[in-house]
Amino acid sequence: MRIVILGAGQVGSFLARNLSSTHEIVIVEKDKDTVERLREHLDVLIIEGDGDNPQTLKQAEIEKADIMLAVSGDDKTNILASSWSASVGVPKIIVRIRDRNYLDYPKILERPKLYIVHPGAIMAEKIISLISSPYAWKTETLAMGKIKMLKLKVEESTPIVGKKLKDLGPAKAWIFVALSKKGEIMIPTGETRLDSGDYIFALGVPDVLSKLKELFNVKDTPVNSVVIVGCGRLGLGVAKALSEKGIKVKLIDSDPERALVAAEQMHNVLVFKGDATDTETLKESGVESADYFIALTGDDENNVLSALLAKNLGAKRTTVLYTKPDYIDVIEAIGVDRAISVRLSVANEILSLLHIGGVAQVALVEEGRAEVIEVDITQKSKILGKALKDIDFPEGSIVGIVLRHNEVLIPKGDYVPAIDDKVIIFTLPEALRKVENIVGQ
Repeated sequence: MRIVILGAGQVGSFLARNLSSTHEIVIVEKDKDTVERLREHLDVLIIEGDGDNPQTLKQAEIEKADIMLAVSGDDKTNILASSWSASVGVPKIIVRIRDRNYLDYPKILERPKLYIVHPGAIMAEKIISLISSPYAWKTETLAMGKIKMLKLKVEESTPIVGKKLKDLGPAKAWIFVALSKKGEIMIPTGETRLDSGDYIFALGVPDVLSKLKELFNVKDTPVNSVVIVGCGRLGLGVAKALSEKGIKVKLIDSDPERALVAAEQMHNVLVFKGDATDTETLKESGVESADYFIALTGDDENNVLSALLAKNLGAKRTTVLYTKPDYIDVIEAIGVDRAISVRLSVANEILSLLHIGGVAQVALVEEGRAEVIEVDITQKSKILGKALKDIDFPEGSIVGIVLRHNEVLIPKGDYVPAIDDKVIIFTLPEALRKVENIVGQ
């Protein structure tokens, strides 16, 4: 397929790298330095120019595109480019819009096969999902909310330390699909032993996955108070969402103007002006009694440092926003409880909307070290009617869960895909293309 990507920032360039091995990618980017850098590292067509200029889009031959991804850093540019793309008949258009004020005028973007991605809403949902699953390091929602993937840490005190997966009994309501050991992700077998410090990925129904708390010896404690650092769009969006759930929220920002605007907008939220890497500011906000501390600024280092200070002062759990891909391993090693990448979260949302050939990449895991894909079984599916044991799935992949209408199945060797089944597969990068060839249409 021919995919035109408008904007080669963190999200655009990440998507281009991820999709370029199997699709024809055209990038439109106005920044000259970014263009030159991409030309050195990506084997794709790159057009230098403004995405809201029809001549630039004509140069990119937008009328030949199967998909348009408008993910530049400017909402107006994305909106204008999507309008032009729709006018020349691009079949599917995905638009990233950061400023939620545009969402109050839905008719501007009311077109068939046009999808809006709002990072603030995505991140707020992810953070709220983490808070509602305090025993999980990460959560991903799959299959239209019917399936959830949790990343769980095996602590030294966990009862399952030293046990093999086969010792935990057969998978009935959930399945462990991957294990991260010392930063390396692998597909486990029954012989895989769980050690302290490992992270394990589980797939299952949201309500049932909560029973994993027993295996991991964790207890639910209600979240009544949250301290958030950052009064940008994301911080305000998360604060509003949590406040509406009856949670007591406090905001911190070092910028006087942002703090003042936040105080005027958020009537049920206390706002503190100060540096969150300063102990006195954190104490003033009452972080020592906070159930959750969330750092949502655009500075990775400050987010991590403030979270560590908050943890040291008594905050029960900490979550940080990060943008640098290499930070995930560092964050896990130094003791911050949770980490969320805006880039990965937005990219995952966009990939889930593509559904190319009946296959959607719905979650990039650990900065792309693994992926989760959803396969819709149709009359054209290559695996329709074949028993799982007779399908030669490559090493490095596992068929985790099947959604058949409203029934969730943990597939065994005798599982036979039927029309309308939704099959969820966890795969390492080296196996992904083979899996897509096996399950595609």
